[in-house]
Amino acid sequence: MEFVLNNKINKLETFSLKDSGELIYIKENVLYDKDQKVLYDAQKEISGLKSSGEWICFNHTLEKPVGFVGNNSSFEIFDKQIIKDIKNNYVYYGDKFSTSKIQIGDVFTKVWTVEERLIFFTVSNGFLIYTKDDLNIKFCLDDSNLKLLWQYSLGAKYNWKQMADYIDEPPVEKEAKVIKFLGVYKNELWLVLNSGALLALNTETGEESRYIKNGKMIVGESDFEDFKGYFGYDTVLDEKDGLIFNLSRHFYTVFDINSKNDYFDSYSFKESSIKHKLNLNYIGGHDADRIFAYEGSDNNRFAVFDRAKKEIIWSGEIEDAKNKFPAIRSMKYGGDKIYVLDHNSTLHIFETE
Repeated sequence: MEFVLNNKINKLETFSLKDSGELIYIKENVLYDKDQKVLYDAQKEISGLKSSGEWICFNHTLEKPVGFVGNNSSFEIFDKQIIKDIKNNYVYYGDKFSTSKIQIGDVFTKVWTVEERLIFFTVSNGFLIYTKDDLNIKFCLDDSNLKLLWQYSLGAKYNWKQMADYIDEPPVEKEAKVIKFLGVYKNELWLVLNSGALLALNTETGEESRYIKNGKMIVGESDFEDFKGYFGYDTVLDEKDGLIFNLSRHFYTVFDINSKNDYFDSYSFKESSIKHKLNLNYIGGHDADRIFAYEGSDNNRFAVFDRAKKEIIWSGEIEDAKNKFPAIRSMKYGGDKIYVLDHNSTLHIFETE
């Protein structure tokens, strides 16, 4: 299996993929579909492009906040509000100090409003989960009443030690924080902490059910300081198989939620990493068999990782972005195509041969 370059779009500002895998993108303040049809001419900067189903949302932010939600060329305007997310037939919008949920369709109907500053939030399996400070979590029913079911505070229990910048200095204690809500699987809410650990909370009681910090090498050897990989911002919850996985450097870390293990499995793919001349730190997409990822920094290479073989099976290169920083700005996978946005704002579209 190999991918070949099929098309390029120059001077592109940002892009997104619909659920169908179809491309939408912004170029010179104009929103286009995959056939280069103009959907909206903003005549000013657009940001925050997202889509779900037939719906598209984006924002104007330079002069005053204005959010837009619509399909094709008809958009509803949310004056003095920013669109934060769109999921299924719901859009989430607000300002720094409030967030509202609206059901979108022929009629837009408000479901709820939270009058708090949300650092980040997620809606999963009928629940709204959010934090306003990275430390305290509120777990609510996702309905018009927004009933608070429980609260949880990290406290100092999971504070951790980070190596000092200089060899002679002692490790520095870091405050544990939530960096990502993965979502609800069965009766557990899964979180990623800034220490690289996973934390699960019981959805009925809010009590801690599992804490996964340590790993076990299944293939290969750990690195310096017994490093076996970690879970970070790009960590994925695969709800179909009940797996949580991530890529870091040349380690594939995976935790089987349905197991009783108190550790994650780590697979070193150092040999294929060296062969293809890149580490993998950022996930641009995945399917049942593969992960599409890139290194970041000034490395202009990207790769396809086989989840069963636990190795890189193909890699590509953006020659025009060599030695640039960042060489690759963004990467996505959909519709059996790989989309890579490079340092020069050129979108490279790869398809299978």
